[in-house]
Amino acid sequence: MKRLVDGDYVLATKYNDGDPMDHFCVGFFRGMLGDRFLVEDNNGQLFRAGGFRRCEKISQHVGNALVAAMTLIGDVPGASLWYWRYHPCALDELRTANKNLSIVVELAGKRGGGDRK
Repeated sequence: MKRLVDGDYVLATKYNDGDPMDHFCVGFFRGMLGDRFLVEDNNGQLFRAGGFRRCEKISQHVGNALVAAMTLIGDVPGASLWYWRYHPCALDELRTANKNLSIVVELAGKRGGGDRK
């Protein structure tokens, strides 16, 4: 793996497995704290004072896809963040499927849903 440089755009996870139920972020690499990666937001604030165990440089495309899908993948059991990092097109499919489901639920609510007699 290439060495990270201050300011690199990264995906960082609290643990190596990238479980979306654990703390993760998309931000900017700012250095090391022992064996932990320090990552900041746009305002220069650290996401986790204790750092992250795994951190990899990502492209703007991957970062945008991860941020756009955070509400779908964060705090939900499922694929590792590292899966999504290497399969950003799957995030687009996930967002589209969720949008379509939301539309169906909304339409059902407008039609009264419930039981028919």
